[in-house]
Amino acid sequence: MKYLVIGAGGVGSGIASDIATADDTTRVGVGDINLERAQDVAKKIGVKAEAVHVDIYDETRLRDVIRDYDVIVNATGPFYKTARHIIEACIKEKIDYVDIADDSSAVTMLLGYEDACKEAGITAIICAGASPGSTNMFGKLGSELLDRTDEIHTNWVVSTVGSTQAAGATLWHAIEMSTGTCPQFLDGKLTEVESVSGKVDVDFGGKLGSYPIYYVGHGEPLTLSRSIPGVKTVTNRGNLWPIGSDISFYKMFEQVGLTLDKPIHINGQDMNRDDLIVDLVTDISQNVEPEDIAPEDDIGSASQVHVIGMKDGKKTEYKFSRMGRMNMSTALPCSFAAQTLAHNKGKAIGLFGPEGFLDATEFFKYLMSKGNEYEVQILVEGELVEKKPLVL
Repeated sequence: MKYLVIGAGGVGSGIASDIATADDTTRVGVGDINLERAQDVAKKIGVKAEAVHVDIYDETRLRDVIRDYDVIVNATGPFYKTARHIIEACIKEKIDYVDIADDSSAVTMLLGYEDACKEAGITAIICAGASPGSTNMFGKLGSELLDRTDEIHTNWVVSTVGSTQAAGATLWHAIEMSTGTCPQFLDGKLTEVESVSGKVDVDFGGKLGSYPIYYVGHGEPLTLSRSIPGVKTVTNRGNLWPIGSDISFYKMFEQVGLTLDKPIHINGQDMNRDDLIVDLVTDISQNVEPEDIAPEDDIGSASQVHVIGMKDGKKTEYKFSRMGRMNMSTALPCSFAAQTLAHNKGKAIGLFGPEGFLDATEFFKYLMSKGNEYEVQILVEGELVEKKPLVL
């Protein structure tokens, strides 16, 4: 099997590294606009890997490059800016596609390619990361344990300590998901709500404990509402940690007009307003003393998925939780999705969220084989009846 992972950052390199460990992987292309970075990643992976210069905005060159692979993995964000270039090339070349798209605007755009994927005879799996991704699969797992699924609440917190939260695609994503409105599936219909509203405190357990989270623009409400029969509510809430990085900070830029979809005129030049925010926040972050948090106290990332419904005539709830490092929490689900797709070519044609194509049990068995651990709480009629490590 031959894979091309486009994007040689922390997540992309993790995806490529994990795919390379599979016995039937014959080649892993590590693609990036920065060839030197791709070469460094490929060298670390070893003999199965090759570095490839990829400019996603050069359609002719992009199509030439992807033609030699079985599955293309898109790990280059921000996805509302980048995803269409790669999926369109895959459609034209009739090559299967996987991504880790997260912001709801990107997912809305990608869902528009469903018919084109069917016409091309390819399979596209979108949102195959951590959130969305593992959160979707927890939603599916919980729904399979219930007789009827009514609600799925996907929640997450990500640390900004010692990371590149103030750089590149991550910052673009933070701005996109926390300003304007975002889709949530409420009472049986997609509803646009104000981003960074609907604040609740959720107990994530572990070293994080209870933490405030808000509605943000992620993909879970868009795909789970299509995939889980009868579900009436699907939400996504999130935040950044520690509290000094609270995601509500980004609403300030919206309030002063810096998120409008039109250029701003500065010193005789037109500048994209989001570019200006990225430059401002990056500059601020470089001149602010970071919080003194010991590595062992860093939460990394935390997620909890709360699935509510009926089982044996009683209201039953499953709460699935995990804490771990963000890069590999995103990379491993995508690696599994890419490998599963390569081994099941033609199984289902079209475009799917991960829960629409992947088996939930096999998904979590794979992640647990890589060292991931999960906890599940089971409540019946509001009473906690069991709290235990997830075993499948």
